[in-house]
Amino acid sequence: MIRRVRPFIRQHETHRHLAGRILPVLSRWLTALDAIIVPASRPAAQNLVHAVDLARALNCRLVVFCSHQARAAEVNALAAARQFDRVLAIDLPPGYGHKLLNFTSSGITRGELPAVCENPNGDLSTKRNLGLLLARIAGWKRIFFMDDDIRNVAPDDLRATISMLGRYQTAGMRVIDFPDNSVVCHANRQTGRAQDVFVSGSVLAVSTTKPFNFFPEVYNEDWLFFYDDARSGQLGSSDRPATQLRYDPFEPPQRAERQEFGDVLAEGLYALLDEGHGITMATTTEYWNQFLGARRDFLENILKRADKVDPDIQAKMVSAVQTAMLSLMQTKPAMYENYVKAWRKDISAWAENVKHLPRSLSVESALGELGLTGSASGQAEASPPPLLVAPNVPVADAPVINAPATDASALRVGADTPVPAPEPAMPGNVAI
Repeated sequence: MIRRVRPFIRQHETHRHLAGRILPVLSRWLTALDAIIVPASRPAAQNLVHAVDLARALNCRLVVFCSHQARAAEVNALAAARQFDRVLAIDLPPGYGHKLLNFTSSGITRGELPAVCENPNGDLSTKRNLGLLLARIAGWKRIFFMDDDIRNVAPDDLRATISMLGRYQTAGMRVIDFPDNSVVCHANRQTGRAQDVFVSGSVLAVSTTKPFNFFPEVYNEDWLFFYDDARSGQLGSSDRPATQLRYDPFEPPQRAERQEFGDVLAEGLYALLDEGHGITMATTTEYWNQFLGARRDFLENILKRADKVDPDIQAKMVSAVQTAMLSLMQTKPAMYENYVKAWRKDISAWAENVKHLPRSLSVESALGELGLTGSASGQAEASPPPLLVAPNVPVADAPVINAPATDASALRVGADTPVPAPEPAMPGNVAI
């Protein structure tokens, strides 16, 4: 039977038009930031210096959720060494769970999909969701998520991004020095095609004064988090730059197969937005049947252009794209349809649960609501809330330190870039 794909059903190489760029008048004032929130998996001394210095420059809290090789005690030691006392570090207990984080969609990614589609992000979504819940319960209005592999976020660029929250629900920066893309999108670029970089959860400002979604346990969880904002014109991009630690996207090739389900899911959802369509088509098997065909064409065309790639990376790039293709072939249209339906139901349940959370509690009480305890550096929570900051008032910013990129062949935990070879994985965490 001949497969007839509608012309608009395809993977788009850019989604830039879905993120608004209306900036406030920066010469007047900037709204203060309540907290920078870091989901940390890497050792603090090598990977959290920039976060500490940035929080000090903006006079805001730094909240670090720690697991794997990150330790709360080491975060506090680093903060003390850099003379910053507004740090709250939380060790995430092994196997941590909470009723607010029980999502039907998680059951699909954990048990109903082929093993090769297993979520590659470990506990990243859990940490980010805890940041959202902590902010809501503690009464924080504006937070900024920053991953521990991010460097070179200038304070003024962060202020400009945060200031967009007066117009948008979420606003991000662009990670383009080493592009923040999936494996197959890196391959698309390497083979000579245009490949843009979209807003990322690794450098993302969020307003918690209005209802917000959650980060699902799937690759491209950030795209699903701000999907409704993109659909309603409430997603902003300041286009300010940030740097991500470099790594080899094609090694190991299993990274591509683990990303494939989430990459197809997000690209399929955003392809509809690109063409002005809503979510309804994404709840049908017919749409996903056609989009999977378009995705196969996308991957096959990358392989056809492989001879354009530097011989030093050609073989491993081809291997990675082939593993993505094998992963794709193990999924069925109904899996995507069922996931989207479960995810939308989860959003409704999440909104109802968040609506009934207590508000404006102390941070200690807020953590108690989440079944967590944290260790604060110095008298962090005794400090007054940050004041409005005039953008033209100079701030004595600590120098930004560029940590060297880690071994590209190391396994990764909870983010797209690798960490040094990890300790044995904790229960409930996935390390690939």
